[in-house]
Amino acid sequence: MAIDLVDAVRFVNTNRQRRKRLLECERELDRRAAEDNAALQGARLTLYDEALVPFRDVYQRLQHVELVELTVVERPTVGDTASIEPRQPHKITAPPAVRVLAGGVLVFAVPLVVGHAAKASAYSAVRTFASASTARAIKTLDGAAARNATEAWLGRGPIGAGGGGRAAGRRLLDKIETASASLTRDIATKWQAQALDDSQQKKARALERREAEARVRQEEAPARYERGKDMQRVLGDLRSEMVRRLPSFTTLVEACDDFARYDSRQRAEVAAMADLDGLAVRVMDCPITDADGRLTEESRRVVADAEARLRAMEAES
Repeated sequence: MAIDLVDAVRFVNTNRQRRKRLLECERELDRRAAEDNAALQGARLTLYDEALVPFRDVYQRLQHVELVELTVVERPTVGDTASIEPRQPHKITAPPAVRVLAGGVLVFAVPLVVGHAAKASAYSAVRTFASASTARAIKTLDGAAARNATEAWLGRGPIGAGGGGRAAGRRLLDKIETASASLTRDIATKWQAQALDDSQQKKARALERREAEARVRQEEAPARYERGKDMQRVLGDLRSEMVRRLPSFTTLVEACDDFARYDSRQRAEVAAMADLDGLAVRVMDCPITDADGRLTEESRRVVADAEARLRAMEAES
């Protein structure tokens, strides 16, 4: 079934509006994700600066430490977050002005050329193969005589012989030109409409895929937000617990930096701080989402383990 050009253009406008709404939705999702990432990175940075660094500065002064060596951790940066969505490759497309010009040539210029060619072909065929009213082959005539004879033949003979004459012949040539141009224009318009519709169908399918992905992101956004808040809360609790224990730990090391001379209570205090440090690093390094933006099961376990360990430490105090 042929596609009307007006319907094809309407399809273009519909896709453009869908794309505009989709981009607005994606930008809003990206904005929220960026804010959540920044808040989480801020919590990591605070834990690193206020708890991990001070603890490690003191811990490294200990001698004969029998505990496992502390895991290396880099200082987080608020702006150093992975991109939320991979950039789409830029497609090389013709500028709008070029596409409009090409369409104009196809729909308007080409039919004119075809119509003129049809008219010229009809004239040439008669001049080559027909005979004048005098029975002389028209191709043997020159100049005005040949033209007059050709036009008269197309007009079904001279007026004196009961034909329409040269005027009727010229009208017939004009009709041939007009009909050929009109037919070509109709074909070109339908072809252009079909090509435009096929292109927009592809764009519509691509938009549907992106809209589905955006809907999934919207549906999962609350869960990602809550997981991020859980991570921030745990990071804050770890920072508070380490900062609370840090003065006593610092006093212990300043009084004696030889771990081998510590009693069981003192060793337990060092072990607790080292345990908190390892727990903090584990939480800091745990990604909330995977490469596809889905929540990771690891982040749920890390949060649960950290909360359980903090509760246990609180009960032991």
